[in-house]
Amino acid sequence: MTINSNIFGVSSEDLVAVNKIDGLATLGLAGVSNSLAYRVHEIEKHFHNNERWYGKSADQSGVNPWATSLSAAGMRTSFRATSGSSAFGADANDEALCWGVNDTLSIAGVTMTKLDFHEIFVTASSVTTIWYLRIIYGSGTMADAITAGQFSCLPLVADAAQNGSIDIIIPIMMPRVTIGTHKIWIQGKNATDNATIDFLIGVHGYVS
Repeated sequence: MTINSNIFGVSSEDLVAVNKIDGLATLGLAGVSNSLAYRVHEIEKHFHNNERWYGKSADQSGVNPWATSLSAAGMRTSFRATSGSSAFGADANDEALCWGVNDTLSIAGVTMTKLDFHEIFVTASSVTTIWYLRIIYGSGTMADAITAGQFSCLPLVADAAQNGSIDIIIPIMMPRVTIGTHKIWIQGKNATDNATIDFLIGVHGYVS
């Protein structure tokens, strides 16, 4: 006898979701995309992973990477975002170029394909009033990504007693992005026109 699942209020989409949980390969991130095992492994790797920190590369032009790792040679140049007047900086080079399509992440010889930008550390600020940072991600232009709502926002205030830095690492909430396809930019907004904020970024990667 064939039973119409709809009489129980279960849609075909729900049945597919149940199949993803109970009937598909349980190989974590190497298994079926969006299955329960895949998502659980993704979350687990968010908390138990190898973290790397990055600053601004010496040359961000052309096909050069936008970021350079701190792990190999200690401190690096911080990224910098410049504010407009109570607006996100919109002049040329006001935004920080944090991750480009030519940036790569390899840990212990294993090349990562996904990136989670999850922390920021402020190293300096020209003002000690409230900042709003907009962390933007996309595979096209920054403007297109903003229009599509592909960004997270973060308010913060730099500490005058810390020479404009913040003595804690701030967590960031945003989706994973595909290395080699997506870019990450950060814009800053402050009441003071041309105020600057400098920072490093913390990331971890996923094989798939």
